[in-house]
Amino acid sequence: MIHTVVLFLFLNILQAEHVWFVKFPSKDNYLSHIEKSFPLIDLIQHDYNDSSYVFLLPSTYRTKFRRLIDQANGSYRILSNNARNTWKASPDRPKRSILSDNPLDESYYQRFPTYDEQQEWQQLLQSSPQTQKLIRLHTIGQTYENRSLTVVQIHTNYPRRIQGRRKRKQAIFIDGGMHAREWLSVGVANYILIQFLLQRENDPKVHEILRHFDIFVLPMMNPDGYEYSRTHNRLWRKNRSPTSHSEFWNGDQNCYGVDLNRNFPYQWNSTYGASSHPCSHSYRGISPASESEVESVVNFLRRQRLSHPKFYAYFNLHSYGRFWLLPWTYTMLERVTNYDELFERSTRIANEVMNQTYRVGQASFLLYPCSGTSIDFASTFMSHAMTFELSPIFQGLPMCVEQNKTVNHGCTVGFLIGPENIEIDGKEIFKAIIEYLYALVQDHFV
Repeated sequence: MIHTVVLFLFLNILQAEHVWFVKFPSKDNYLSHIEKSFPLIDLIQHDYNDSSYVFLLPSTYRTKFRRLIDQANGSYRILSNNARNTWKASPDRPKRSILSDNPLDESYYQRFPTYDEQQEWQQLLQSSPQTQKLIRLHTIGQTYENRSLTVVQIHTNYPRRIQGRRKRKQAIFIDGGMHAREWLSVGVANYILIQFLLQRENDPKVHEILRHFDIFVLPMMNPDGYEYSRTHNRLWRKNRSPTSHSEFWNGDQNCYGVDLNRNFPYQWNSTYGASSHPCSHSYRGISPASESEVESVVNFLRRQRLSHPKFYAYFNLHSYGRFWLLPWTYTMLERVTNYDELFERSTRIANEVMNQTYRVGQASFLLYPCSGTSIDFASTFMSHAMTFELSPIFQGLPMCVEQNKTVNHGCTVGFLIGPENIEIDGKEIFKAIIEYLYALVQDHFV
């Protein structure tokens, strides 16, 4: 009985996580050392130029981590002593509203839907007289908790002609929700879907893009993790598959799940930034594409590239920080072959569409090197692959709570950003994607 009580108390301590804001006096590469010494730490965000970081760390790390900060002459502030209790899994949701029979109604992108609501809306897209001729649904796999991974395809019969000859279309892939707590990426993916359908006839650029490309959108790549973040732990990042430690550390939920954006089968486990520890928030998994979500996407992209249509560009939605990230992610020593073209085009569009508020560059430099990412995998057979890190931008102290007390009741930054930002960010990202794809059409297909 005593052993049971001790184990219960230990597991509670292990599960309790703190949020610390840390500032170091220089731009040294602290992350590599921190990852090796503190494998269960989760880097929530950072500003390398300001040498400031926000970490989610287990209670057991407090003393040792404080010692590392002191030795580096750094400083820290504890934003929360219990992140799970400070930021509840999901605010009390109002009773479910009656949504429109029109699948393109704004109510479908003005909320963070549940998984079931998302599935129902996608079925409505396929069955509604307004959209059924344009929509094809592809169930590409099932998650560990038996949720479907559904890709929505926008297909038009606009003829594609190059030099007077009819050509097969190519394809664009867009995904969101890879990390469970990044709800904004799901909402923006839905917004993009609706805007392609709404503007296909009225906007000449959208019309021209749809002559050359089918659009494939996977708004919710990690539905198990997403639902868990809604009901249990708002800052949950991984999927929900069991790991080798799940049964042994029964009660520590952090020992479940794999970081899907460390599990892709290119340069898997080739650098730090992808943990080998099953209880880490950035756990890479036991092997490349070991997770059903990743395996399903990989197989779908590869299968399509061997038939009709071939994937030409990939847009990966995450949050947050307002970055336009280009490959490679796994290394700082090399650049993808067409990096200069990617950088020039992306920078020009970011300046025109986003008022220079997005920082454009190689992911390993703007953030940090990490392996097994989706854009690196996509770059092995697509010329255009990139990640958008959505709002908000990193600006010093990012959280709404300090010492477990709310200091700003109107604060909606970071992963807690509200649904009102879906349309704000969605307009920017949709416009950026349209300008990017239209430039490709003009440069390569006209």
